[in-house]
Amino acid sequence: MSARKLLYIVSRAPYSNAVGQEALDAALIGASFEQDVSLLFLHDGVFQLVINQGSDGSGLKEFTKAYRALEDFGIDKVFCHDLSLAARGLTNNDLMRDVTTLTGEQLKSLVASSARVFTF
Repeated sequence: MSARKLLYIVSRAPYSNAVGQEALDAALIGASFEQDVSLLFLHDGVFQLVINQGSDGSGLKEFTKAYRALEDFGIDKVFCHDLSLAARGLTNNDLMRDVTTLTGEQLKSLVASSARVFTF
């Protein structure tokens, strides 16, 4: 089976609903089928990667720590929109893992080069 470029875009904050967990699960499933998976965090989705957060009081399972181990599942392309980070007062140092920051033009190119785009 040849790998297809799949892009999963996460644009919502963690633990406000189950969307973050669903995005992570979907990306891991794509990777398990040997697809070329990329994750892009933009808007409030950048909060998914913030260090030392928890699910206390949300009633949801704590899942964000799994982002640290994405490479173990074959996902090594993790991106954040630079303006989304800046607008929320965040830098790469606030994140639990290394990411590649993208400008708006780079983001458009990533979307255009993907065979399928899933938004969460």
